[in-house]
Amino acid sequence: MILLLSLMLGVVLLSWANGQLRGDLLSRGVLKCFMFPALMPDALARTIACLATATPIKGLSPWTDGEPLLIAGTCPVERLGLPLSSVLRTIALITASLILVLNVPGLSALVPSPETLELAAQRGPEAFFSKFVAATNQWPGSGAEVILALVMLAGMTLAAGLRHAEAIATLCVFVGFTGLMQAGDWLGIRMSTFGNGWFMQRFYEAEFGKALILLALISTATTLGLMVLHAVPASIGKLRPRPVNDTGRLVSQS
Repeated sequence: MILLLSLMLGVVLLSWANGQLRGDLLSRGVLKCFMFPALMPDALARTIACLATATPIKGLSPWTDGEPLLIAGTCPVERLGLPLSSVLRTIALITASLILVLNVPGLSALVPSPETLELAAQRGPEAFFSKFVAATNQWPGSGAEVILALVMLAGMTLAAGLRHAEAIATLCVFVGFTGLMQAGDWLGIRMSTFGNGWFMQRFYEAEFGKALILLALISTATTLGLMVLHAVPASIGKLRPRPVNDTGRLVSQS
């Protein structure tokens, strides 16, 4: 449980880093159209949050420059909508990673299992990182299906970037939920649905753990890639937010 919690918190922190570094990159019409399949899990999570909080949805903008993919109105219950939307977006990203690990045959073989990492960590940091290096060295020789899955997951990670308040809300919810689970275990309360139930038996140390590890690796690579873009002068203007009006459209500058 501690390893899974650490991985989830790491994914949230990396999503926050992506959200700070990407600027308005995903409001570019060409990029939205090209990445449309990878942006759908995040848009679906936002749609569910809008429906749950009675937030008006104005529509989708898959190719218009200067607008987000999902155009939503003002949330009437911001204190509920912010954490709900942020948590749903993070859960959608983790679920998408899990679905890819389960359905792409060669993807699971490229990621070490949590049990393997725990055993390696007991032997020291060198053994722990050597497991990661050995796994990532296999990535360049992967098939086209695996490479496409990695690219899709990178696009989903970029779309799920969190802002300051969103990241704080997500961290609070995840830590609070884990604290509740640990408190129940300490008090002797059996929470079979989240503890030893069928879901955790099926995914705890195998596919679910691998999906989190893969997501953490992809999130790290995405963050490093955005940092490199910020270091290139020609790309800085594309990553800076541009002025928009109340409807989210670009403001013309003369």
